[in-house]
Amino acid sequence: MVIEMSDMILKGGTVVTIDKMRRIIRDGAIAISGNEIEFVGKREEVEGKFKSDVVIDSKGKVIFPGLINAHDHMFQVMLRNLGVDVSLLEWLKTVIHPAISVLKDSEESIHASAMLACLENIKSGNTFVVDNHYGGNYDAVVEAMIESGIRGCLARGIYEINVPEAIRESPNVAIPDCERLIRKWHGAAGGRIMVGVAPMHPCHVSKEMLLRAKEVSDSFGVPYHTHTGESRGDQDLNVKIHGKTDVEFLNELGILGPRYMSVHSVWVSDDDIKNMARAGVHVVHNPVSNMYLGSGAAKIPEMREAGINIALGSDGPASNNNQDLIQSMKFAACLHKLNKLDPAIIRAQDVLDMATINGARALGLENEIGSLEAGKKADIIIVDMEKPNIAPVHDLVASLVYCANGSDVDTVIIDGRIVMKNREVLTIDEREVLKKGNEVDGEIQRRLMEK
Repeated sequence: MVIEMSDMILKGGTVVTIDKMRRIIRDGAIAISGNEIEFVGKREEVEGKFKSDVVIDSKGKVIFPGLINAHDHMFQVMLRNLGVDVSLLEWLKTVIHPAISVLKDSEESIHASAMLACLENIKSGNTFVVDNHYGGNYDAVVEAMIESGIRGCLARGIYEINVPEAIRESPNVAIPDCERLIRKWHGAAGGRIMVGVAPMHPCHVSKEMLLRAKEVSDSFGVPYHTHTGESRGDQDLNVKIHGKTDVEFLNELGILGPRYMSVHSVWVSDDDIKNMARAGVHVVHNPVSNMYLGSGAAKIPEMREAGINIALGSDGPASNNNQDLIQSMKFAACLHKLNKLDPAIIRAQDVLDMATINGARALGLENEIGSLEAGKKADIIIVDMEKPNIAPVHDLVASLVYCANGSDVDTVIIDGRIVMKNREVLTIDEREVLKKGNEVDGEIQRRLMEK
């Protein structure tokens, strides 16, 4: 038999594939060639067919697809626990918008915050992050993604009305810049980087902006990523401005479609759900943020029943306080069990799907990432389940969702490259990133005190 060469082999662990059959392969192995998965199967099959100079012994550990954080605001790592215990619109007005008005002026500060957030995402097992950044210095965010080694999408945020002057943009400024960023960065770093267009909320932009953003999404085939039906307050504001709630207005404009990522989707009606399903919209569920800000419980069971694809996001660290998607999976399951008084309404497998293959589908990448299958990109995490908070393990998926947290992720591989091994991030200097982050935070707080 001809021995095939692979750049890397993982063997001995249990492989949770998230393929169509949801196979779980005990004493499994994965062979990686370049940035792609070459083989997934039993360890004995690898030993007879593949060899490599790089072998990771994953015996006693569990191998999962990398997690896809489908909604984040990475600059908010600098704003954890500021403006606690307030509603969404009050929180935005008193904390977030003033802070970004200060932070946005410094490319160095945006880069430092993005680096710290990428570090946290990686150490939590998130191999892909959608960063809905707004305010400026967008290139610095992408540069941080590339430097850290993470796979990511810059969802280029746009505010136009009902916000401080410092972060307002007209369509004639924001739309050309979206196009510039797409041309410059979409597909960069060997395909690791995507760029999408992202009017922040319908109540914070004009009809013209929403429609021109749709033209960009259609022309370039990129995601249209927007907070939709997040809270009762923003729905009241949207009715005041546009005469309809978010989904009603977006549906009327013809904006809903298979590239539309409907972030939050808490305050939507049954008719809205039918229209979203008909249009092929993807919903990004952010359960921790929705609970933290008291926004409400999204109708996730009803949306799933209607056939809507549900992805999972951490949301910004200021409305979650971390970017740990494993923790968010547990909240996603428990929130709806409680809300519906039904422990079976959402299963552990359902939320793991949200954090992997569903997130890939929302980005149009289901043929490239989101599961462990030959021909897909090698985005992989290895979780150590021999921990006091997890062991003994009776159900692998349930143990990840209900017992584990991001700190139990041992190894992270992104695009065939070992980015973290034995909890040590290999692409960047963690101490230097933390030091720089603290320096930036001090400067932000000083400038806010002066205002």
